[in-house]
Amino acid sequence: MNHLRALRALPPEVWLLGGVSLLSDAASDLVYPLLPKLVGTLGAGAFVLGVMEGVAELLAAFVKIWAGRANDRGVSRAALVVGGYGLAALARPLMAVAFSPLQIVGIRVVDRVGKGLRSAPRDAILAAATPPRHRGLSFGLHRAMDNLGAVVGPLLALLLLGPLHFGLRAAIAAAAAPGALSVLLAWIVIRRTRQQAPTAVEVAEGADPALEREPIGKGPRALLVATGCFALGASADSFLMARLGDLGLGLAWIPVAWITLQAGKSALNVPGGAIADRLGPRRVLLASWIVYVLAYVLFARAPTWGWFWAALPLYAIHYGLGEGAEKSLMTRLAPERARGTAYGVQHAVHGVALLPANVLFGWLYQHSAPLAFELSAALAALGAAVLLATVPEPQR
Repeated sequence: MNHLRALRALPPEVWLLGGVSLLSDAASDLVYPLLPKLVGTLGAGAFVLGVMEGVAELLAAFVKIWAGRANDRGVSRAALVVGGYGLAALARPLMAVAFSPLQIVGIRVVDRVGKGLRSAPRDAILAAATPPRHRGLSFGLHRAMDNLGAVVGPLLALLLLGPLHFGLRAAIAAAAAPGALSVLLAWIVIRRTRQQAPTAVEVAEGADPALEREPIGKGPRALLVATGCFALGASADSFLMARLGDLGLGLAWIPVAWITLQAGKSALNVPGGAIADRLGPRRVLLASWIVYVLAYVLFARAPTWGWFWAALPLYAIHYGLGEGAEKSLMTRLAPERARGTAYGVQHAVHGVALLPANVLFGWLYQHSAPLAFELSAALAALGAAVLLATVPEPQR
């Protein structure tokens, strides 16, 4: 009941931004599961997919850093947020008219650049709009709606390709609808926040000279190091689906497993954020990473797909506890005038680590899947140890 009262007390901007992410992720996850098939029709395969994701995420990581610093130096958050969602919304449907693998790679890069532009300024808006005592809940709610979009997207693809008999390219083009709605809703959020409290959307005009001299601080830097260690072991969830198939789960059930995992994340993000507000985000983030270690140890030891699937709820708990807590912890540690920079680098650390993490995991997976999962667990444990040893407990 306390959680429900706290949710009702959250500013409308938090709910609206959650709606923006839900729509944007629904558009993205409508297209994303169809990309392997689309690339295959153009004569390419897994290598092109790997290059596409690696290049796109690496470039997006640098854009996230730039956007975070731009946010702190007076660049319009409206331009960054609405422009970021708009760029992605325009790019995704263009895949329906792409006729070469290189075009697919280029469009995917533009999509991820859009994500890079909007991520840090959006987090800054959420932090500015939310009372400090509810920031974990606010970030948790946002991630819950984001993960819910990852459920809605594949369901839309299933509906379009099944009962509605859309072709592959027509289904991809349909992503234009939720994408356009996300941009419209983002514009409404920006207008509403400008009218009520201009500083919640636009930082003071001009750059802050102090930011040229002062770093984001020791606490945020320590958190970024710990996050980098952990992220090197955080391989893509698609490997989980691959392992289920290798253990004998039928192809028709793989999407069901994916949807249940995303639904579990979404259901647990809100209570996880509320727990971070009550117990402190550092403790909850540490618990989240320990749960990740336990889940990956179970994945490594699972003898059948049934046992493997049974460990997915534990993995979902990691997301539920950690996603809101990590953002909330950075908000408490970073100086207010450097939060955009801190969020940008935080997003970038995950993005940069994604390429080596997936390459290493994939290489090991080909030789020994249990060993790949065990190494991920070890790297996550290292991140947890660094977090415990170096990241200070922020003041309440």
